Amino acid sequence: MSDFDIDGFIAEMERLDLKLTAVRLADGKYRVNRWRMLQAIEHTQQIEDLWTSQIGDDQARMDLLAAHVYLKAPRTTTNRILSALRKASGPS
Repeated sequence: MSDFDIDGFIAEMERLDLKLTAVRLADGKYRVNRWRMLQAIEHTQQIEDLWTSQIGDDQARMDLLAAHVYLKAPRTTTNRILSALRKASGPS
């Protein structure tokens, strides 16, 4: 595989109406979630072809993508979720 342009890959996925998010797991690794927006169905084959050509089964690229997406995500959303979880659990 050639050089991997992460930002270009993410931009192309978003253009095809696929939103990428990432979560950090308890073991310190990251997981990528792929969210298909309304128009993504029209681009299913393009999405799969792009994913296969750029990511495929390359775990190093998947880890790189996941970390990049996670670190670029706005922390305010994460903070709101954590705050809501703390409020929901309430005092014991």
